[in-house]
Amino acid sequence: MNISNDTSSPGSALSSSASKLTKTPSYSNSVDCGSAKKPPRNLVLSTSFVSTKRLANDIDPSPTSPLQSRQLRSRTLKTLLSVKAEINQLQQELSQAYRRKDDAERARDATASDIFTGEYSTDHLQKHSMRIKKNTQIRELDTTIKRLDKQISDLKRHYEEIKEANEIRSPSDGDESISVKQVSSETPRGSLSRSRSKSSDTGSKTIDEESINELSQAGSSVISEPYRIMTDSGDERIPTSIVPNDSSETKETATWLVSDFMQSLQETNISADFLVEKSNGLIDLLKKHPQIRQDLVLSSFLTTLQDLLLNENQLIASLAYRICRYLINGKDFIKSLIKLRITSFLIISLAKENSYQIEREQALKLIRSFIEYNTGLTKGLVQALISCVERQDDPLRIIALETLLELCFVNPSLIRDCHGMRVLVGLLQDYSSFSLASIVLDSILQLTSTHKTRKYLLEDFNISVLNTAFSDTNTKLSLNVEKMQNSCLLISRVLKNDNGFMLYSMNNFKPIKELLSFIQVPICAQYIIDVLLDALRIKPLPYRSKIKSSKLIPSQFAKECLPINQHIALLIMILDNSNFPGYMTDLIHSVDKCDINPSLLVKCRYLLTEYFNLKMNLVDIRMTSISKPIPKDKFVLFQETFEFNRITSQMNKNRNTLGLSCINYETNMKNFSHHIKENTLVHEIDELRFRKMVYDSKVLQTKDFTLWNWNTIQELLEGPLMNTKQLEELAKSTKFIRRLLVFYRPMRLRFSNVDKGTRLAQKYIHVGCKFFKMLTTNPEGVKILKDDSKIIPQVASSLFKAMEGNTVGNIFNENALKTKIVQGYFKFIGVLTQSVQGVKILSRWNFFTVIYKMFDFDSKIGTKFLLLILPELDLHHSSHCCTIIGKALVVSNEKVRMKATRHIGERLKELLKSKTFDNISEEHEKLRQFKMEMLTRQLYDLSPNVVAIADEALYECIVDSDKSKEFSISFKTFLNQMVFIRSPILFELLSKPYGFQLLNEINFVYSERESWLSQKNKEYVSIVENFLAKKQNSFRQTGHSHQNDRLPLHFYGSLSKTEDGITLLSRTGDLVRFMNVIKRYVTNFMEDETLDEILEVKESLWCCGFIGSTELGIGLLDNYSLVENIVQISYHASVTSVKFTAFYVLGLISKTKEGCEILDELGWNCCLDVKGEPVGITLPTKLDKFLSYKEKEWSMEHEYKTEMIEIGLDDGDLVNKVSPIEFNLDHLLTEQNLIENTLNDDENDPSEQIRKMKESIENKQVSESCNSNVKDDEATIIEKVVTTVSQLGNHILSSNAINEITQMNNRYGPKLFENEKIFTKVMEMMEKFRFKPHVRKFLCDLFINKKTLESIILSARKEEKIRK
Repeated sequence: MNISNDTSSPGSALSSSASKLTKTPSYSNSVDCGSAKKPPRNLVLSTSFVSTKRLANDIDPSPTSPLQSRQLRSRTLKTLLSVKAEINQLQQELSQAYRRKDDAERARDATASDIFTGEYSTDHLQKHSMRIKKNTQIRELDTTIKRLDKQISDLKRHYEEIKEANEIRSPSDGDESISVKQVSSETPRGSLSRSRSKSSDTGSKTIDEESINELSQAGSSVISEPYRIMTDSGDERIPTSIVPNDSSETKETATWLVSDFMQSLQETNISADFLVEKSNGLIDLLKKHPQIRQDLVLSSFLTTLQDLLLNENQLIASLAYRICRYLINGKDFIKSLIKLRITSFLIISLAKENSYQIEREQALKLIRSFIEYNTGLTKGLVQALISCVERQDDPLRIIALETLLELCFVNPSLIRDCHGMRVLVGLLQDYSSFSLASIVLDSILQLTSTHKTRKYLLEDFNISVLNTAFSDTNTKLSLNVEKMQNSCLLISRVLKNDNGFMLYSMNNFKPIKELLSFIQVPICAQYIIDVLLDALRIKPLPYRSKIKSSKLIPSQFAKECLPINQHIALLIMILDNSNFPGYMTDLIHSVDKCDINPSLLVKCRYLLTEYFNLKMNLVDIRMTSISKPIPKDKFVLFQETFEFNRITSQMNKNRNTLGLSCINYETNMKNFSHHIKENTLVHEIDELRFRKMVYDSKVLQTKDFTLWNWNTIQELLEGPLMNTKQLEELAKSTKFIRRLLVFYRPMRLRFSNVDKGTRLAQKYIHVGCKFFKMLTTNPEGVKILKDDSKIIPQVASSLFKAMEGNTVGNIFNENALKTKIVQGYFKFIGVLTQSVQGVKILSRWNFFTVIYKMFDFDSKIGTKFLLLILPELDLHHSSHCCTIIGKALVVSNEKVRMKATRHIGERLKELLKSKTFDNISEEHEKLRQFKMEMLTRQLYDLSPNVVAIADEALYECIVDSDKSKEFSISFKTFLNQMVFIRSPILFELLSKPYGFQLLNEINFVYSERESWLSQKNKEYVSIVENFLAKKQNSFRQTGHSHQNDRLPLHFYGSLSKTEDGITLLSRTGDLVRFMNVIKRYVTNFMEDETLDEILEVKESLWCCGFIGSTELGIGLLDNYSLVENIVQISYHASVTSVKFTAFYVLGLISKTKEGCEILDELGWNCCLDVKGEPVGITLPTKLDKFLSYKEKEWSMEHEYKTEMIEIGLDDGDLVNKVSPIEFNLDHLLTEQNLIENTLNDDENDPSEQIRKMKESIENKQVSESCNSNVKDDEATIIEKVVTTVSQLGNHILSSNAINEITQMNNRYGPKLFENEKIFTKVMEMMEKFRFKPHVRKFLCDLFINKKTLESIILSARKEEKIRK
């Protein structure tokens, strides 16, 4: 089939059909159409002599009437096309429905991961809600798909019926009319144009102009707006009405169009706009059909691309680069581009000015395409990228830097050969551009992670370059605050990184010792102290924070997760081996000799105090050295002791040592004080003291409550008035109690009229609660409360009236709830529900009826009353309260359900934590069951917020209480629901014996095990690494949470805490599976691992670590000697992440005493708390072995000493004799020459350069003597040019070299430089050496330009033609 027929217009189909009709003999005997010379004027009349006159109404038309047949055929075709278009539309809707269903399924599957973090979060509930939402959407889409399928099938059936009816109606016209079957079969998805061409090819004899016009009109009316398919990128594809179904035909069409576009680009003397239009069309086609690139034969098109690249118009050159990028189908095509000298074109383009932005950008994108295939990358391209990075004003600098960093991972050896690492080091030292420096630093730290890239990096990189900001600062005049702060941020980032640890520990901690040595400079000391405070997680750096505070903040190490503390402990060991305490004490000692800012001394003492506190808690004392005391006189020593003691007391105010963190001294002291106060006030107060307290309260002296002594009133209510005799005497003999009652009466507008902002507002509420509690616990007080007919009735009446809408003059109204303290009455009601007598008083005045009235949600203020009263209700003494809470849990108002659920959860936790839990009565047991049932019922609520509150309350009950076993019966009722919402309670239950049995009954253990083995172990690795990285770069706020951070929950960590779980591990062989992975990794010498192998080793390490962190699981690890293998991995793993994963896993193993014993035998010291219990932190005895790279191993045997000259400030003499420094002059000269002259490499030392210069002079003399009659020999000139160009890399000789090149250009003309030999020589030099950007531009303008390249290409083409 001719492809042009598929894309032809209706006009072309018409002409084709007409031409075929003129060549086909007529079926009528009366017409002679044998003469082909005269084309018929009327095709309709030439085919029949039947009259076309309209007949009378009562006469049936002749069935042979062509008019009737045309109208019938036209209507049939219109109907068929309409049905076909409707089918196409439904098919489009069906495909969109399938796409939406696929998207919904992907979104649902993305929520399948349910690995829980150490802290409780509602992520699993959000995922659960998302799963429900997507499942609902999928069900709706399934219904839609079924409906569309049914409609399409019905339309297809209708379509077939029309076809059959038309064939039955006109069986004799099969040879004369358009076959409907033919149209339908040859017109997939309503392809009108294709049906016309097909019908014309099959020899139809009765198509006339009118029928074709009607057909075209019908087709245009039906498919005038074809449906377009949108790709993911938003590109429009060819309308489905003209796209054939056959994929091979689509591919054939696209191939033909690509050839057409390529042929258009080969035309000469065409405008740039035309080229841009054609190239955009070609690229759009390649985007839509990327598969055709594999079948294109581009050998004939390469010359066209080369011609486009030679064009001086940057627009044409840029489109050539763009076409090359989209035509890349593999390494072979890139090699073909290299033969076209694409490298030279790219180097020339990147050396151009910024005004050639489009061309340079497309050139850089093409280089990035080379990186994807790791082919075509040369030193010349890398040097061009480096030149872009070195240009400060280059708009492509960021992209070039990213490309250079990507090359460091893809082809690090190429970057090393081009000395690209020195450029990156220079960017690290450019602290003015902090964003670039941070990107470079992160990339460098990542490059040091694996042996493949690290072996090239360590040759040219030293982490000490980050210390240059301090070495460049000598006085306050040279101090650059922004530079120092940016340097501190970078150093802090390195010290928080595992690779940064190892880089700063190289050569016996030489880099970190160099950094600490700047503490001796007071200007730098404050910045280094800030860095160490941040690295030790004591106080964050204040430079990038909006809130800057000079307040001393204690470290929260006791609440950190174990890997973070282990990281801090390792840093403490590094600082301790670097003599950090000595530097700090020297700084404090120098206060009497130097003028040091007092704030610096405070910060110094603060850092030392926290450092020793961390050292005492996190590091085994056997591994640390004893710091020397400050050598001062006794007075100063006592003064420093006082200062340190003051800071220590301030820091340890709300903090305890490890092992005692569970003891809350503040709560204990409060309870003790309250107990002493209560006993003193109740039992030891005499009559005189009691009368004096009553008098001091001033209640009897004045009615003005603002003058009352409310502290004394509170003491009376908590103490003496709890005595029945004293209360009776006071009530009968004075108006003390009456005045308090009058004060709290609502209608007296005393308490009820107090503003919230009043100083003693909360005091009035608190004393009121004590007052009503005293009345309900004292028989005399109950009598007083029963006799009072004002407070409770007035409160009940006011609430009822407010809910009825009578808020005018009512103390309970919208404004009063916002501005007054009338909400205190709800607290008083709650106090009354805490005793039987109080409940009777409430029942007497029908107050519970008022509360039931609040459930009428037609009244908004009633809902507010309900939200205020629910948290105050006590469930122990009243069935009404239980009924109210139970009703609130199921009402339609979500806020009420949330408040009631939270109230139930809090009361249940209080019950579990109470000391009388073990001795509760049967009544209290029923109440506990009621609370548990009510709380678990909320897990089935339709609101995710209510479910979250209930789930969190149950989670805290299980985690914080050791009495949750009593709930095992209740747990059975909601286990399936917890599995359904994927609650973290499951893993907490799994770690308990009764919980394992419950979960095993519902087959949760086996299904979860299969899930972890197949997928979740791999997911856990990335989750825990992201968790640690996030924790490392964020600080826990003081008092932010009472819970300690924990690692994300691991299935095998929970499983191994029970004997049943250990039995399951042994029976299934999971531990053996993990063991085989670890031992195989150790056997293979831990090198040349793939990403999948690294991930498998990490997941096995974490599994073994969590198993070994339990008392039951450590024995299994010891049986297989797995701890020894993990230690070997921590010492010898070539991948840093694997090394530190093993390091953290060993910390988990050290959580048990048996694990500590095993590690101690293997040379690892474990930290113990004050009780002698393992903390979960272990450190290697051989730090040098752990912190060494295989590429650069070092040892701690020889201590590193900083060679510094110390000069006495008093006399100016040397303090200590310094041994003379030995200088290697040759080495220094070589280094100087390497720095100043970027052209010199390892082979070009100064002596070699002198030798080459002598040889060149001798060669010149010989050539001059031999060719005395020939002036300016070409070879001599080329050699001279090359020698002069080589001098451009030296900033001293560059100016003379430029003058010489200019003179040669004036003397010999530009034709001399358009030489292939010079072009090649200069190009080689630009690849081998690094020139500055302006020098590269100068060379490209003079030697390496498109004009020269064009002449070289033309000559090469001529030679190739001659050769052929």
